[in-house]
Amino acid sequence: MSKIMIGKKEYEVSEVQLNQCELLFYEENPRVYSALRADRSTPTQEVIEEKMTSMDHVKQLRLSIEQNGGLIDPLMVVKRNNEYVVLEGNSRLAAYRLLAAKDPVKWQKVRACILPEEITDGDIFTLLGQYHLVGRKDWSVFEQAAYLHRQKESTGIATDILAKNVGLTKGKVDAYLKVYSFMLEHDDLRPDRWSYYEEYLKNRGINKYRETHPQMDEVFVKQVKTEQIKQAMDVRTVLGEIAKAKDKTSTKIMQDIIQENISIYDGHEKFKATGKASNGYQRIKRFHDLIDDNDFQKSLLLEATTNKSIAFELKKIQKAVNKLIQDMGK
Repeated sequence: MSKIMIGKKEYEVSEVQLNQCELLFYEENPRVYSALRADRSTPTQEVIEEKMTSMDHVKQLRLSIEQNGGLIDPLMVVKRNNEYVVLEGNSRLAAYRLLAAKDPVKWQKVRACILPEEITDGDIFTLLGQYHLVGRKDWSVFEQAAYLHRQKESTGIATDILAKNVGLTKGKVDAYLKVYSFMLEHDDLRPDRWSYYEEYLKNRGINKYRETHPQMDEVFVKQVKTEQIKQAMDVRTVLGEIAKAKDKTSTKIMQDIIQENISIYDGHEKFKATGKASNGYQRIKRFHDLIDDNDFQKSLLLEATTNKSIAFELKKIQKAVNKLIQDMGK
């Protein structure tokens, strides 16, 4: 017998040898959930095994397990309805199934740690979060977000408690849930498109247009699905660059993109032709936006009552700006 800590609870576990053919895959396994349960149906064990054994990382695991003569880390299982379910180690179980297909006698038994039957679903969630969200981090961001979303939806748990249970910040969990919910709402649960939507939702310039143009989300999703947007980074470096400019030209270009009159790439070419896409212009524009902001001005005036250096620095800026303007006129 050994003990493990899950959150603040201590559980006794026993390590045994179990017949791998009698073990069940965990249906909530994020590795296959999006592919097999997107329609909310429950896949059979045969379907899960077929999906798992086709994954590249499982094939690599098979080679590693074969070379080592077995598992280095045992599976983590729990008994449910008189059957053993593999909570942690589904990829390793799939690798064992591949090995057993060639030599069923040699790969009949597998190392496993049995958790007590009274373990709660909440503690199972915490355990897997400790392993995959803050430990090895071998789940993709999409898989992590999907797992967090399902836990929140099924339990109604508050986000701050959810974050604490798995050892993540509330800000990170909020961001994950925001992107996954958006993908779910727009019927696009392809993991390889996660970065497109993440870039889209976190971009401040783009979000300002989303607030005033409700149809923008549908247009963007359609362009992602039809691969009109070539790569995720283009959301930031192409569409995002136009959106943050905040002038009449960029506003007109963004409106044309939203109305699907032009692509984001044609819009970016138009934007670059104005000269406003240059690094120097953008830095000057950001400074202008800052210095022209009413809240910033009020804060600066208040601080200037006790800090005389502010007026001194502003005079230096004014002198430098006047010289630049004079030089440009030569």
